[in-house]
Amino acid sequence: MNKLISLGQAVKNLRMNNISNSYFLYGNDIYMQDFFISMIKKNIPDSQTYLFHLGYDNQENIFNEISNTSLFDSRKTIIIKNINKFSVKAKNELIELINKNNHNHCIIFVKNNYDNKNKFIESLIKHSTSIDVRTPFESKMYEWVKFFLNQENIKIEINEIPKYIEHFGSNISNVMNYIKIDSLSKSNSNTNRTYHLWNLQDSVGKKDLLKSIEVYRSLLSNGSSQNLILIYLYNFYKALYLQKFYGNDSGLNYNYTINKIIKSKMFSYSKKISKNEVENILVGINDIDYYSKNISINIDNRMKCLFNNICTSYYDR
Repeated sequence: MNKLISLGQAVKNLRMNNISNSYFLYGNDIYMQDFFISMIKKNIPDSQTYLFHLGYDNQENIFNEISNTSLFDSRKTIIIKNINKFSVKAKNELIELINKNNHNHCIIFVKNNYDNKNKFIESLIKHSTSIDVRTPFESKMYEWVKFFLNQENIKIEINEIPKYIEHFGSNISNVMNYIKIDSLSKSNSNTNRTYHLWNLQDSVGKKDLLKSIEVYRSLLSNGSSQNLILIYLYNFYKALYLQKFYGNDSGLNYNYTINKIIKSKMFSYSKKISKNEVENILVGINDIDYYSKNISINIDNRMKCLFNNICTSYYDR
């Protein structure tokens, strides 16, 4: 069986223009997954990107997308999550496909649960370029955070990094996103721009963390309460849930918290989210609402965690 390579080695290979037709990202650090996928997109600039979630997307559609090529098609980057939900027959066909390298696309398989191995996973490791994207140990996390900060041109004091790792170091996503939140809070502390509640729905729908924090702070400074913000967020995700998964528009009709702009973008938001994810977001919003009324905690920090978890797809794990 081939061994997993480190993310560092995978990045070096890409920088040497050594690009495989199939990758297997094995591990639960969303930030490291997303970073590698972004590197693939940069190295295949003309490719079209397709994201599939098994269980919500039909496996036949995935095979159709892989096989659907013509002389005029650009290369595709096809990202597939929840891969254990493939049927046994489909798993065998996929292994045969990548083993023969009988396609002209870049297929990226993603699996978060590292400990759950089976014959299909072992075959993917053997026949794909397989990358370890588990959250690094604390001794390695410091160097990775420095690397990502440099990649994103985020400036902080070096001695601040261990503090973020100590408080938020359960994964790279948490550390990086809390650094971004604090950097944005400082840079926008004197901003005079006024946003509306629908701007927050739009930014979380797009999973844009920095914009979400910026809009959230503007709303608070201009008099919107956290309870009102929670109402708008809850109604947004409830309407998205009913429309996407049950074909029910009742959450959109006669709803003063969802305007025409948000209604027109619902389809694009729905492409970025799974059913399990929406359900977990709704639970998370309800939890914050309960805490705000019954427990003495820092609701502002809870809200930041909510935006972080939404925009990094934490709730899809």
